[in-house]
Parts: sequence; C-alpha cells; structure tokens
Amino acid sequence: MFNIDWLKIKTSTPSAESLLQENETLKKQLKELLTLDETGFFVELDSLLKAILKKAIILCKAESSFIALTGKDPSDLNVRISNLILEEKMEKIREGFKKEYSRWTETENEIITIDDFILLPLVRRHKIIGVIGLKLNSDAPDNICEILPIMAKKASGSLESAILYERMFKRLLVLSNVFILGREIVSNIDLSTLVDKFLKIAIGGTDCQIAIIYLFREKYNFPYFIRLTSTFQKELHFSSESNGGYTELIKLVRKDDQVRTIYSFDDSEFKESETHKIVDITIKDSIIVPLKPRDTLLGVIQLCNKQGGSSFTFEDLDLLKILGSQIAFVIQNAELFSNLEKAYLDTLSALTNAIDAKDRYTRGHSDRVTDLSVRLATEVGVNKDEIEKIRLGGMLHDIGKIGIPELILNKPGRLDDQEYEIIKSHPVLGVSILGNVEFLQKVVPIIRHHHERFDGKGYPDRLKGEEIPYLARIVSIVDTYDAMTTNRPYRKALTREESLKEIERCKESQFDPELADAFIKMARRDGL
Repeated sequence: MFNIDWLKIKTSTPSAESLLQENETLKKQLKELLTLDETGFFVELDSLLKAILKKAIILCKAESSFIALTGKDPSDLNVRISNLILEEKMEKIREGFKKEYSRWTETENEIITIDDFILLPLVRRHKIIGVIGLKLNSDAPDNICEILPIMAKKASGSLESAILYERMFKRLLVLSNVFILGREIVSNIDLSTLVDKFLKIAIGGTDCQIAIIYLFREKYNFPYFIRLTSTFQKELHFSSESNGGYTELIKLVRKDDQVRTIYSFDDSEFKESETHKIVDITIKDSIIVPLKPRDTLLGVIQLCNKQGGSSFTFEDLDLLKILGSQIAFVIQNAELFSNLEKAYLDTLSALTNAIDAKDRYTRGHSDRVTDLSVRLATEVGVNKDEIEKIRLGGMLHDIGKIGIPELILNKPGRLDDQEYEIIKSHPVLGVSILGNVEFLQKVVPIIRHHHERFDGKGYPDRLKGEEIPYLARIVSIVDTYDAMTTNRPYRKALTREESLKEIERCKESQFDPELADAFIKMARRDGL
C-alpha cells in the first residue's frame, strides 16, 4: 500500500564473511526482540515507553525517534517521548499521520512513511494504541521490514497491559482516597475543606487542570457555594464578566440535569462564555456533571483542561460520577449537621435567655460573656476548635442558675452565708443539667470551673493556677468584668476603667496574670 522501497538497502552478493556477520546481527536482533517481553513488567507506563523506544533504536539504528499514544481519536497522536526531533517536524509528522490514517486502518501493522520517517503503528485487538516513529539511515539492517512487525506485535501486548494497569491503578488510588475521605465525613463537617479534597482527587484522577463545584438551593437563582481548585501554583479567580463562573453552560446543566462533555470549545456554542471565564487561563475542554443523588439537584461539578494532549474519556466520566455521589453525601451530611447544630444553638440560646430572664439584673449577661470570651480567646491565640468550646461555654456558664430560687437571684441586698452557698452551687448544678448531653461534654470544664481562683480559694473544687482549665480561666475574667460593669441590687455598676483596675489588682490572686494582662490591653485598645 505504501512505498517503502527506499528502506530496502541494496547489497551485492554476500561473501562468507558477510554471512557470518549477518548471522551475528540476526542473533542480536532476536535477543532484543525476545527481551521486549520483559517490558511487560514495568509498572509505570512512561518507563515502559522508554524501554520500547530504546529497543526500537537498538534494532533499527535510528538517528531520531519518538513514541506516541492514541486517544479517543486514533489519528491524533499524543507524543510521550521524542529524541532529536524539532517541534515543527513533529507537527508535520502528526499532520501526515492524520492523512494516512484512513488508508491504514484496513491493513494492520502496515508501515507508514512520512517524509524521512517510518511510522510503525502498535495494534492490539484490531485497535491502534500507539505509534513508534523512526528516522533511519544507511546503518539500518537489511531485514528492517521483517523486524518491525515482530517488534510491533511484542511491544503492543506489553503496552496494552501497561495502559490498562495505569487506568486501573489510578482508579484504585482515587477510590481508596474516596474511602478514606468517607470515613472523615463522620468526624469532619467543614464543607469547604472536604470539597477541596474531593476536587483535588477529581483533578488527579482525570489528569485535568481545573475543578469547580457549584452548589444550589431551590429558592435561589445563584449558587450559594462555589469552589475553584486547580493544579496551578497561583490562586485563580473568575473574570468579572463570567458571573462568578456561573455561565450559560452551567445554568443549562442545572436546568436539564444532563451530563455535558465538550471536547473543544473552539467548536462549541459556549466558546465565548467559557473559554476565558477564569482570569489568565484559557479553558479548552470540559466535562460537567450534575449532582443529583435522589430527586433534588444539589449542584454541578465541572472539570476543565484535560492534560497530556488527550480528551476526556468514559473512564473520566465514570470516575466523576462516583466522586459526585460521594460529594453529594458530604453536602447532605454537612447540611444535616449544620441544621442540627443550629437547632442545638437555638435551643441553648433560648435556655440561656430563660436563665437571664430569671435575674432581671443580669439580662444579656450570657451573650456578653460569650462575645467577650471569644474575643479574648482569639486575642491570646486559641485555636478554632477551642474557640467553639469557648462560645458554647460562655453561653452556658450560668446554666446552673436555673435551679437557684428567684428570691435569691433577685434579692435587693447582700446575700447571707446560707444564700451565698446556694449561689455557689450553680456550677455543679450546671454540670448535672448537661451531664447526659454528649454534644456538650466538651464544655463541662468551663461550666464547672469558671469560679475557681488562681490562688486556689475559689469554688467548687478549689483548683489552683494551672490546675484550672485554660478556657475556664478566660471565662472567669470576662464573667467578673461583666458583673462589675452591670448594675446590681446592692450596688451601681463600676466604670470600665474602675473594673479594669480591679482586674489588675486581682491578677495572680483571682485571675491568671497573663490572661488578665491580655484582657486589660484588649479592653483599653478596643474601648470595650
């Protein structure tokens, strides 16, 4: 079919010496061909490709060479390795192969010639999976046309196994990561963190550059949550014209719940809105999948810019659907937890309001203590998880007062010793009230110990110094400050400066000195 006469090197009648030399050459060629079977043991696809190309160079004495894989369009070569070939030349070979491919498909293992290169298609199960390109010279062996088909057959078997292995290994890796993340879901409900992890897995599993998720609520036209992740070192942003990335293509997928695979935006009706919707990035292709685990559309995932010169595949779509089901579970779990947490906090807020209502002189006390305790904790570098404990602890620190008679709470004069002992019981009462609420066990130390003193003369357990839980020491300062700055039945409120001087005077006896200094500094700086 193709003219390869130029490959058949003219020779004169062979002498005995030349026959011996030819025999040695054949032995070496046979050895190289046999060792091609060993390449099947390479785990990494690129290592296998290098080994195959090295064998081809040794067998054929090529002065320049390349090896390429085929994608969804077999005529489109994805060059993985090239030796001593300029890009202009490589592009010319690609174009030539596209033209010759339609003629080649009927005759497997036919050598194709393009300019001064021969192209040897690697065929497996009647499907082309790769191409070896070689530029030969006068040193090429005479039996090149017999060697190449044998080499192609052996290399194709190894290559098919390696491609399948790479796909399966990548899928296994992604699914194992999904499994690990699935276990995290039960203990980690931070939506942004979990979605970021899933999007990175999607990028790695499909070899693309960009992953975006859009989350919806039925009554809102615009997504309530958008997350953009990429392989780029810099942070990416949507262009001002792209409506936050919520383009016509994403709206269409939201509307009809249909998967969209765009192999090239150059030929797409969405070219104008999609190609430059991310600043300084050109989006070339995309796969978009709706997140709809049951009857409610939760969102849309979009992957962009498949790498390696190939197109998005069925395997990519299948993987994205698996990831999508997991992400949908995360979203639903986070929403459920958020609703549950809100219900808890609303209930606790109503409860603390009821406590404050019992004591008309301290109305709003729990809210003020919560706010100032969070500010002080932030000031001294308390981490995020501990801040949440402070928030709940501040809200609930006086919950035990629900068991204190209103006559004592609202007594217009000073309390006698017996009444004071009853008031002092409120931390222990608070712990008793919350004892069976597992969700709130983490704040029990704050509730029980917010009236301990640094010198050990506090209550209920007379803890001293570092024995007192750190968060309880924070609430203790704020609780006392709010009490001093609030009118009481037996005295008028102190001014801010008078209260701060009292905290200064009582540091080391009643308060942790470092925390007291930090509170005084913060209060004066921020005008609390």
